[in-house]
Amino acid sequence: MKTFSITTLGCRVNHYESEQLATLLRGRGLVQAPPERADVRVVHTCSVTVQAASKSRQSVRRMTRLSILSPAPAGDREAACIGVTDPIAAIRAASDSSLSDASSIPLDASDAARRCRVIVTGCWATSHPTEAAALRGVDAVLGHHQNVERELSRLLTQWEAEEQTSRSPTSPGRGAAESKTHAEPISPEPIGNDKWMIQQAGTRAELITTANEPHRANEVNVKLESDENPCEEVNEVAVKKGSGMTTLPQLGERQTGHQRAFLKVQDGCDAHCTYCIIPQLRPVLWSKPIDEAVDEARRLVGAGHVELVLTGIFLGAYGQSTALRRRQTVSTAEPLGKLVEALCTRVPGLGRLRMSSLEPGDLTEELIGTLRGHPQVVPHFHLPLQSGSDALLRRMNRQYGRQDFLEMAARVEAAFDRPAITTDIIVGFPGETDAEFERTLEVVERVRFIHIHAFSYSPRPKTAAARWTKEYVRGPIVNQRIDRLRELSSAHSLEFRRRFVGETVEVLVERPSGDEREMEVLAGFRHGRCERYFAVHFESGGLEPGTLARVRIDRIMPTRTFGTLLERAR
Repeated sequence: MKTFSITTLGCRVNHYESEQLATLLRGRGLVQAPPERADVRVVHTCSVTVQAASKSRQSVRRMTRLSILSPAPAGDREAACIGVTDPIAAIRAASDSSLSDASSIPLDASDAARRCRVIVTGCWATSHPTEAAALRGVDAVLGHHQNVERELSRLLTQWEAEEQTSRSPTSPGRGAAESKTHAEPISPEPIGNDKWMIQQAGTRAELITTANEPHRANEVNVKLESDENPCEEVNEVAVKKGSGMTTLPQLGERQTGHQRAFLKVQDGCDAHCTYCIIPQLRPVLWSKPIDEAVDEARRLVGAGHVELVLTGIFLGAYGQSTALRRRQTVSTAEPLGKLVEALCTRVPGLGRLRMSSLEPGDLTEELIGTLRGHPQVVPHFHLPLQSGSDALLRRMNRQYGRQDFLEMAARVEAAFDRPAITTDIIVGFPGETDAEFERTLEVVERVRFIHIHAFSYSPRPKTAAARWTKEYVRGPIVNQRIDRLRELSSAHSLEFRRRFVGETVEVLVERPSGDEREMEVLAGFRHGRCERYFAVHFESGGLEPGTLARVRIDRIMPTRTFGTLLERAR
């Protein structure tokens, strides 16, 4: 067992946790590899919507089917796990064949120790453990109610022992096939991108996951030492502090595929918005101690990340025992403000600190004062609105009203120089009327968000809103409303970016985009995101991804901003 791959679905927290899983596996001596060449394949899943759960299930099935759909010659089972150069193409090509039903192909139990191993983790593993375990080819399902680090380490030890047994003189060896398998260098597999703030609704699954494909026998989680009787009713599981992903190691290496590093400092939510399943999957709140966060931040900066993004399931609940503000004993400004203060004063080389989602109850005058007092904190804030209608916000069980949101936006505008504000809006929430949607448009016109992640409401089983079936909004109406929001967002983005023509901004250079590789007009150009998060294209000057550069903004187009490289910033 020498290589691993990780497929990641979902939010920035999931991407951070995948990095933690990768750190643990590298600590065991495994090397990250493309999925078709990995001995251990982890699928870190999402279950926030029905579509996310479906994509998670599909990703796991791709893993388990790849090896089976591409069987190796007799006696060379390992080649079945690593010999496919284009796994997605292989799956599609096999979809019309008699092999498309993976469960119809018998797996020789005597080869169990030599097969690739498939592990399902994350929110879908927690919400649907029985369904995940029933997928043929899955080796283990580890949910948030378990000690993930301990169980994963135990499984690796068990499988490594099985491999050693299979290599003994009394067991059939892999011989030449094994040495050939790992002879050539293996390039790292990227596990995500930095588009978490601007992902469009309806994004195809392959654009928000990494390609991986695995395989395994019938038995799943056999004799798991701390299997706490996982069940579909996750909210009935006794989740204890120190369980789930909070047990995984801190990060200290450059995060794969990211120029800005995520720093998870909080987990769990008990706010119970009526559309959200997360409180049932991650019900226990946890916050990373300040000294640990500072230590991890130092190592991430030392590994080459000049920008950190503070993230959590409910970042505003950092340092709190509950996300319900009426039950909190201290102001958000106290624990979160102290954390920001520590990171900005105790982490040498930190160039930028960016906040993930914050709400009106979080972004108080006190906290804004702390943020404004440190130049590392960028003038970009992601403030989820969800709706501009008080009636709808009450039905969603959000902890703020329309006026609360407008006052928060006004505080941000007053405190920072031309801050960039982005948001999320749910369209077509059960019972949303034309008048209620107009109230949302009014807030959009007032705040003038530079980007709106507008997405249609998706009923999530086991949430309150999913029961309001008689009030669902028809698809064509939802689509028209989303189109209107996107038009406004594009217009406001163009208007905002025009304010910076002729000015110099600092950009964090990113990897070439698909457009820069494919469009002649962008040949020779690179792009980076400035302090206010919008992308700026410029002639590269040979700068490597992860470099901070000073760029003068020259011209604005509806969808792109162009500038001239002046100098490397640091």
